[in-house]
Amino acid sequence: MNSVFERNKSGQYYVNTRLGVAKTKCLDDFPEFSTNTEIYRLLTELIEVNTKGFRGVVVTALTGLHIDESYDPLNDFYGCNPRSIFEGGIWYALQENGIPCGKSDPLNVAKNTSHLNEEWAKGKRPESAATAVVKFLSIVMDSGRAKRARLIDFFFFRLWKYAESVTEYKLAKFESLTNSRQVLGNKLIEFTLKYPESGKLPQFLVSQLLSGVFGTSAIEVIGGKESVFGTNTTSKKPADIWLEVGAWKLIYTKLLLNQCRRKGWMIV
Repeated sequence: MNSVFERNKSGQYYVNTRLGVAKTKCLDDFPEFSTNTEIYRLLTELIEVNTKGFRGVVVTALTGLHIDESYDPLNDFYGCNPRSIFEGGIWYALQENGIPCGKSDPLNVAKNTSHLNEEWAKGKRPESAATAVVKFLSIVMDSGRAKRARLIDFFFFRLWKYAESVTEYKLAKFESLTNSRQVLGNKLIEFTLKYPESGKLPQFLVSQLLSGVFGTSAIEVIGGKESVFGTNTTSKKPADIWLEVGAWKLIYTKLLLNQCRRKGWMIV
């Protein structure tokens, strides 16, 4: 390639092309890689994981092989200038096809790494995915042209199927005959804040709600019908609204009314 730009564009075109082919395939098109084969298992371990970098390493390695057939990703991973071809080309192709990926996936798990081997895989999370990268690329590098092409096609097929599995879902619509308490509470808050009527409405509404809650108990709601303009000090009230059980008084702290005060509404 004559320039970095051309190399990156070539990488982008290659990945787009391979994914385009993958979308036309099904598992039956790869009978040699059935679910009980080592290749199927390796690709499951390196593709179907939350850590995106391992998929990115393999995509970058295969793209590097396409650009330069003499490239050896296992012994000189950085020989293809992975940051440039991934961030400047491959990433855009993956985005266009809905493949889950980050902008610097390969560098997140293989930064400053020349050799992709067991030593590199050791300690990675998950280590099984890193090991699968090494084993799969080793098989690719040891294969002849025809088998290598099949392995690469199957990799991109599995990559596409994984993307489908995590993006093509439908949200179930839940219908309820009654509103949830949260929905009801939000509506009440919105109503009382929007129409405070100098604080009269919040006080009345809260008292009515409390009366409904304690209607069948021995607890009595006091203060709901009194004037909102009467001061607690003058009238010697313990609160704007409070609960009484016999001779004992339980003071109800009204968060809603306090909020009304903070907004400067006429609540005294």
